[in-house]
Amino acid sequence: IVKYKHFKQALLFKVGSVNINRKKTMKKYLLGLAVLLMGTAVMTSCSDDNDGPETYLQVYSTGAYVVNSGNMYNKIESSLTAIDYASSTATQNVFKTANGRTLGNTANDGIVYGNKIYLAVDQSNTIEVIDKKTKQSIKQIKTTELLGNAEGAEPRHIIAGGGNVYFTTYGGYVAAVDTTSFALQKKWQVGSYPEGLVFGNGTLYVANSNYGAGGGNISCINLYNDNVETKNIEGVNNPTSIYYASGRVYVIDNPVYGPAPDYATTGENALRVVLFDKGKSQKVADGNYAVCVTPGAITRTQVVRPYFFVLNAPFGGTPSVSVLAAGSTQPQAMTLSEMPVSPCGIFADPLNGHIFVLSYKMGDNGYADYNGNGYVVEYDSAGQKLHEYETGVGSCAMFFDSAYKTAYAE
Repeated sequence: IVKYKHFKQALLFKVGSVNINRKKTMKKYLLGLAVLLMGTAVMTSCSDDNDGPETYLQVYSTGAYVVNSGNMYNKIESSLTAIDYASSTATQNVFKTANGRTLGNTANDGIVYGNKIYLAVDQSNTIEVIDKKTKQSIKQIKTTELLGNAEGAEPRHIIAGGGNVYFTTYGGYVAAVDTTSFALQKKWQVGSYPEGLVFGNGTLYVANSNYGAGGGNISCINLYNDNVETKNIEGVNNPTSIYYASGRVYVIDNPVYGPAPDYATTGENALRVVLFDKGKSQKVADGNYAVCVTPGAITRTQVVRPYFFVLNAPFGGTPSVSVLAAGSTQPQAMTLSEMPVSPCGIFADPLNGHIFVLSYKMGDNGYADYNGNGYVVEYDSAGQKLHEYETGVGSCAMFFDSAYKTAYAE
């Protein structure tokens, strides 16, 4: 936590270079969280130095990106959709337009880090490095050349920190790549078919799915000494997404699929908190998608705990959303003003708190259309619909051009 001298009671938010006053939105946001987070605030104190200018926390949140995996089996290419907050518009195929070529097969995840965008493209075995402003490719990293044909196969999820990007591969590895030289810094062997990864207190946690066959587990990479421990956790069998909040690790655990031809499932879609000291986990919410949000509203006297939006979208069932404060085991139902017809992911801008739900459109046969463009609905933090944007085929991930800038003084 960075301490700022003379930190004002209300943060000054900026979008681009324009100051915006969102008193009504923030009031609704904070009131909505008051009941949920009551009792979870941590009281702190700051020294009150004399003299000196007032210091503000300046942030920007300009837009979002949607990763569209396409449909490899029907030869539909991956694409990238860009959403601009200022104009409330979505632009399709921004990578192809800027580069005259496709992303490849089955783009799966992406991030903004610094002035670059990084995309993990699964079946093409590439990490695409893109200039954030122009969308032109700076470097296409072949993961099978970087790590080896087996180790670098099928990059899945990607995060960044400390001047490196980190990504998982279905070859059973996590790799760290320097963002300036694009050279491999380190690689670690983890569990079988790793998916999501997250930083937490000097450790890199990895969700090993074992390709949905059961027996999935969690790898813990000690970033100080590079030691890797892969731990079996009771109740965790097919983890795909992983989170770190308030000193605890959480996973989305999905059902385990049986053999062909029936592919019978066991287990359930659930957000689970991992209790490493007991070797087990505890279900805290129903859901197959989640996003963890750390509120930007931090004052001199109060730090608000992270919380989760959890989307439960069972196949053939009725979708629902719940909210869960980190550390709690009691999710609260949340009503969206309009639920998408076939939701397939939930995300949130880390700074403005807006919620985004990805969805397929319905085909003429009454089922989700996996070959047509999807869409995403943007809500405020209270669940009221703000905008709806068309996306590409197979929308599977979102990431945001939102970050803290250097503090400034007036």
